[in-house]
Amino acid sequence: MPNIAEILSIILKIIIYAGIVQGFYSAIVLTHTKLRNPANHYLAILLMVLSISILHSSFIIPYFHQFHHTNFQIKEPFILLVIPFVWLYVKKLNEPQFRFSKKHLLHFAPFVVVMLLSFIFLLHNSEITDSKQFYSHTLTLNIVLYTIALGQYIFYLIYILRLIQKFKAKALNELSNTENIDPAWLRIFLITFLAVFLLLVLMMTIAIHRLEAGYFNQVVSLVFALAIYVLGYKGLFQQTILPQTQEIQSNNSERTERETTVNQLDEQLLKKLIDFMTNRKPYYDPELTLTALALQLEISRNQLSELINTGTGGNFYDFVNKYRVDEVKQLMEHPKYKDYTILAIAFEAGFPSKSTFNSIFKKFTGFTPSEYRNRLS
Repeated sequence: MPNIAEILSIILKIIIYAGIVQGFYSAIVLTHTKLRNPANHYLAILLMVLSISILHSSFIIPYFHQFHHTNFQIKEPFILLVIPFVWLYVKKLNEPQFRFSKKHLLHFAPFVVVMLLSFIFLLHNSEITDSKQFYSHTLTLNIVLYTIALGQYIFYLIYILRLIQKFKAKALNELSNTENIDPAWLRIFLITFLAVFLLLVLMMTIAIHRLEAGYFNQVVSLVFALAIYVLGYKGLFQQTILPQTQEIQSNNSERTERETTVNQLDEQLLKKLIDFMTNRKPYYDPELTLTALALQLEISRNQLSELINTGTGGNFYDFVNKYRVDEVKQLMEHPKYKDYTILAIAFEAGFPSKSTFNSIFKKFTGFTPSEYRNRLS
């Protein structure tokens, strides 16, 4: 009868091997999904890289010495491809107009360099029989390889953090609903990135000190398999952060005149905006965007953005959702809606989901929806 250790080993192998299949399967689904997110192509390649890396760790590294008469092992070169594709995915998600060009091939230079050095070292050391000399050469190579890898990861960490900051600012200034376009998704990517980074640091320590750790390849495979499950599932439902923005086309010169005298018309435009929000209630549309509202007001989106930022001191997201909260408060007091559930009222006011409604309502009132309704009675 198998003991606990054997059972855990079997479960671990199932998770790892299923992760390989899931990675390739998710890549196929992502590139054929009806969501048509152009960033999915980069995510699909990333998932395939993770699957290939698991295959390398699980089936090539442990048995490499059987095919080549040397103790040297090509460590985990594919880890150098993970972060460039994370960056490409985040970049495309944040900037739909982004196009891959020849200059972006430089992002894969560390991987190419590491692979070349590894193969050169492998061929050279197949002729070395002295263990001390072999250890010296291996130690030197590992230090060089992992120094390159750590430098690459630190660079991308800083870059992705900046992209996340830009992401959040753009989303809140263009969208009134970030349900499917949530900065939290980029934070998940960042956490995944940090997990791989910490794994790289651990790998560097083990490689340099030449510690015997037969379980290490399984750890690498498990981390990558878990990353595949998270990124494959969450990435399937992500859209591009912002749509391609379009300015309003007009057949007369009034728009140009309005834009050149925007400072003089701020008060009139602000009054027009408030009256429109109060009487037309465009916030009933859960997917209302800055561009769509600008079209309805017949002004440019840049004008509207500046008007909201300077006139209300907030962003578009808070501006629209404040009206939704006020609408919910009014509906709660209306006799017609006394038998409606709180969630039904929230949907009536334009909120896209329960979680979004609860967080925004408490942000503007200081109470949960249930607490506020109880206070009314």
